[in-house]
Amino acid sequence: MRFHNINIRNIMAEALNKGGIIVDVREREEFVSGHIPMAINLPLQKLRQGNISMPRGKVLILYCETGGRSTAAASILSEKGYKVINTVGGLKEYRGALTKGGR
Repeated sequence: MRFHNINIRNIMAEALNKGGIIVDVREREEFVSGHIPMAINLPLQKLRQGNISMPRGKVLILYCETGGRSTAAASILSEKGYKVINTVGGLKEYRGALTKGGR
């Protein structure tokens, strides 16, 4: 594994500092019910199927509900050469506002 972990509470600062993309790896229904602002949805299941269309020049900052799926996604993406940061704690530990809906 070639990625490191940060606390979920630092996700916004890390995204700003690194110019990264916040990626929610939960299922679509979970994402729509509430996600971190500016996050995009790329479910772990799609990653496992090889459906990855993310820019390689950007840092991808991953999260899920508790941290398990984001760790699995970080392994997959880092093995494929993406720059990845995984968050520990997931949305259960996140204390910021959430956005509902989304594309």
